[in-house]
Amino acid sequence: GTEVIPDDTMRAGWMGKFFASINVVAMCLQFGVIPKIMPRLEPRTLWRFMPVTMVAALSYLCTNGNPSLNLISGAFMLFKVMEFSIRRMLDEMVYVPLDFESRFLGKEIISVFGYRFGKSGMSLALSGLTSTFGDFGLQQLSCLTWGASCLWLSAAWNVSNRVLTRAVAKETYQAKMTKKGRVKK
Repeated sequence: GTEVIPDDTMRAGWMGKFFASINVVAMCLQFGVIPKIMPRLEPRTLWRFMPVTMVAALSYLCTNGNPSLNLISGAFMLFKVMEFSIRRMLDEMVYVPLDFESRFLGKEIISVFGYRFGKSGMSLALSGLTSTFGDFGLQQLSCLTWGASCLWLSAAWNVSNRVLTRAVAKETYQAKMTKKGRVKK
C-alpha cells in the first residue's frame, strides 16, 4: 500500500538518506564497475540498456494497483543512478570525436532543448492532463511514465544505431590523425 511520511523532519531524513544512497551507488558504479565493463561493451549497448531497464521496472509498477513508496522510490533510484553513472559518461563519449565548434554547439542545443525544454514540456503536459482529467493515482502515473520510457526506448534504439562502434571510431580517428600528419603510418 501507499506509505506516507507526515512528519517533516522524518520525511527530510528519509529524503536525505535516499539521495545519499543514490549518490553512493552511482559513485560505486562510475568508479568501480563501469570502468571494468566498458572495454567489453559497445556504447550503443549501454544506450539501449538504460531505457530497457526502465521499461521493465515501470512495467512492474503498472501492474501494481497501489505501488508502495519503496517500489516507486526504487524505480526513481534506478533512473537517477543510471543517469549519474552511465548516461553522463556516454554523453561525453559521443562528443569526444567532434571538433570544438560541433561539440560546443551540440552540447548547448541538447542542454537547452533536450533537457530544459523536455523537463518543462513534461511539467506542462502533466499539468494539462491533471486539469483536463483530474488527479491521477499512482498506478496511472506509473503507466504514463512507462509510456514515456517506451518512447525513450524507441528513440534510444534508433539513435544508438548511429553511434560508431569502437573499431570504426578508432579507424576514423586514426585516418583523421594520419591526414593531419600526427600519426605515423
